[in-house]
Amino acid sequence: MTVRGRILLFQILILALVGLISGLALATLHLTEEFVRRVDSVDGRFEALAELNGQANNYTEQVAEVLLLGPEQMPDFEAARRELYFGFHKLEGATREELGALGFWSDRSQEEGELEFVGRIKALFEAIDRAAQRLFSQRSRGEPAGIVESFRNDVEHRLESDFEGMIEAALHEERSEVGAELERVRGAQWHLLLMTGGSSTLLMLGSLGFGLVLRRSIAAPVRELNESAKAIAAGKLHHRIPAAGRDEFASLSRSFNSMAEALEIERAALISVQGRLEAEVQLRTRELREANKQLRALNSRRIQFFAEASHELRTPLTILRGEADVALRGQPRVRPYGEALNRIRNYAEDMARNLEDLLAVARSEAEDMSFSSQIIDVGEVVKAAVQEASVLATPKQISVDLSLNADHSLIRGDAQRLKQALLIGFDNAIKYSKPHQTISVEMTGRDGALEIVVRDSGSGIGASDLPFVFDRYYRGHAGERSVADGLGVGLAIAKKIIDRHDGTIGLERIEPSGTLLRIKLPLVQHTDDSNPDR
Repeated sequence: MTVRGRILLFQILILALVGLISGLALATLHLTEEFVRRVDSVDGRFEALAELNGQANNYTEQVAEVLLLGPEQMPDFEAARRELYFGFHKLEGATREELGALGFWSDRSQEEGELEFVGRIKALFEAIDRAAQRLFSQRSRGEPAGIVESFRNDVEHRLESDFEGMIEAALHEERSEVGAELERVRGAQWHLLLMTGGSSTLLMLGSLGFGLVLRRSIAAPVRELNESAKAIAAGKLHHRIPAAGRDEFASLSRSFNSMAEALEIERAALISVQGRLEAEVQLRTRELREANKQLRALNSRRIQFFAEASHELRTPLTILRGEADVALRGQPRVRPYGEALNRIRNYAEDMARNLEDLLAVARSEAEDMSFSSQIIDVGEVVKAAVQEASVLATPKQISVDLSLNADHSLIRGDAQRLKQALLIGFDNAIKYSKPHQTISVEMTGRDGALEIVVRDSGSGIGASDLPFVFDRYYRGHAGERSVADGLGVGLAIAKKIIDRHDGTIGLERIEPSGTLLRIKLPLVQHTDDSNPDR
């Protein structure tokens, strides 16, 4: 049998035994409930019989009072008579309720006889009542002879002897009936208890035995599979599981063996391929190292050539521009010479500016670019940069105003590189400002950082260009500014320098015209002052 079939059989067995025990428990509960209803109905009939007995005694007293005291006692007699009839009605209702409470375990014929008893005792009372009515008529006619004797024989004796005897017999019979019912219930409970105990014992023994068999048929194959999986995980691909039988574990074992065999074949193939790949990787690694070495050499020579060419070209261009200036100051006689020299001077300035950019790019890309980190006073660096910027601004008659509002301006960085970044910002402000304007430079300290702000009132920068101004070689749109020259590397170099100082740099547009350059640098703690080279 398969494992699934064993489990299914075990489940069916458990469900059947649980259903049997549940049915027995429900039957016990039903029997108990029936007996409780039976006792309640019997208690109601006991109460009705007791009340009926008392009402009969009261009726006897009222008959005697009417006969002795006269018709004035008739209202009390009628009330006693009505109570007695109500008692009969209550007894009949209690009897019917008792009959309705009978269940499967009771005999209904005996209870049906109790309804007949109600009719007989009621007929007896009606005969006694007719005798009392005859006595009342005899007294009202004025015939007292024999009334007392008739009352004792026909009313009092029959009520005390026959009527109460029938009630006592009914009560005794009811007690006997309840006792018999209780015996039957106890017997049924005992049988149900035996059946429940036997079923529970059978359930436990069957579950235990079948569970042990099921566990034995599952635990051993699972243990073998677990051990085999550990062996395969440890690299023992030659390990195999004995596969016998037709159940799921046998099929799984055969599949496991097939997997192990396939893995063993694949491992052999992979080992062979790995050897070839390792040899190929070693060969390609040597080739890549050689190619990388050649590329580094080529890049070094390119950067060196870039720097040397820029340096060599800068000197003759400076001389060319100077000679043009000298010629223009000499006031040549021929006007075309002056125009030609003026164009030479302008082209020389453009070429010098481009060469400066090329030289800056070469220096920033050089592998040996120096960056000295030490404690520096930014205020002194800003003053030096503003002084050089004032010289650059002299030809356009632009003034540079400086405001230092920081008590503590020490940072860790490179003073030369920081001044280079500031001069790039000042140069842009001068380049895009009109003559006779003012550039303001303000330095403040707040929240553990130093902020340097450069404002100009030049042509400004377009909103579409702001996200790209720090990209290398980005020059913006010529229509947005009065001048659009250079290679567009200045701000990229400035950003690289500020990033090396763990700072931030940003460019903002000022309305209606102008540009704001904002640089933030982290201040060092005063405790760092004692160790500037740290």
